[in-house]
Amino acid sequence: MQTEIPISKVRAFLSKFDGFFFLPIYDEDIHVDYKIDLFEFNEKKLKSKKIEHTEIGDMYHIAFFKIDNDTFKYDESFEAIFVDPLTYVKNLIGSNLHGIMVRKTKKSTKWFNQVLTNLKNDVKIDSITNKG
Repeated sequence: MQTEIPISKVRAFLSKFDGFFFLPIYDEDIHVDYKIDLFEFNEKKLKSKKIEHTEIGDMYHIAFFKIDNDTFKYDESFEAIFVDPLTYVKNLIGSNLHGIMVRKTKKSTKWFNQVLTNLKNDVKIDSITNKG
């Protein structure tokens, strides 16, 4: 039996975090779910007011990676407003898309672009705290 959670509670929960990684979970080579790793920025200089916020949701940076020959390959990135980003990601199961979503703030674009560069170059991200 599936429990429905009001969107207001989802928003309240997500508002505590700056973003999340979503990585594949496989069962016998079939993508069955995502491991969601929520994070918040460690550094106060990265904390800032969210921008492009609407009544229906917040603006997020999102980047997709695909798995090709057992390695992650950059696919695309964009910005969009999400009512419930976790549900959006869960609906990607089976699409071979994995990645990162970060709430857009006054200071997030520079950080997000650096993270993309780091991920593309397989460099450790050290300015987040894992909350998953």
